[in-house]
Amino acid sequence: MRKWTPENYQVMPWKNGGGSTTELAIFPPGAGLDNFVWRLSTAQVDVDGPFSHFPQIDRTLAILKGDGLVLHSGGEQQRPKEIFLQQDSPPYIFAGETSIRAELTGGTVIDLNMMTRRDVCTHFMQRLRGGQHFVEAHDAQQLLLYCASGGATLHNGERMQENDLCLFEESREHAGIRLELSADDEAVLYLIRVHFLNVGDS
Repeated sequence: MRKWTPENYQVMPWKNGGGSTTELAIFPPGAGLDNFVWRLSTAQVDVDGPFSHFPQIDRTLAILKGDGLVLHSGGEQQRPKEIFLQQDSPPYIFAGETSIRAELTGGTVIDLNMMTRRDVCTHFMQRLRGGQHFVEAHDAQQLLLYCASGGATLHNGERMQENDLCLFEESREHAGIRLELSADDEAVLYLIRVHFLNVGDS
């Protein structure tokens, strides 16, 4: 297991220069925006504007704080589409090359963004609330667990506080990853499964 806390995170400009993002973790370590396999980040959205363009990248977005966003996509060759995202909305999956314009429904929004390189791996994000959780990720080689609010205790006694991130990896002895945790009553966590396409494929 590897753990990151806010002191480890890096703040940098958006790829399109329209705002800033906090990079929580990137794989492989030391990779940049042009050669990562996956990247997990948060962003503060203060004004309406376009998303950065990421060809061959699959993205998932969740709203952590704020009233929410309306995502406008489509154009001359596509039927216009609007997606309303709030804190209780399911994480939204979309292709990084899609032209999307974000519109704030109220004030500033903080979002969580997972990106994976489509030809290398896939990912799935889900929200966990308070209580006991037993996760069996049979075909995942990595699991990311981000504590968005509150706290949680892992099976090994490790304590996670708000904004902490943990990475769990498949062992050589057992396929997949098993994870147990106890989340505080008011906690909100995000669990992200990462499956590498060349593992077990023929």
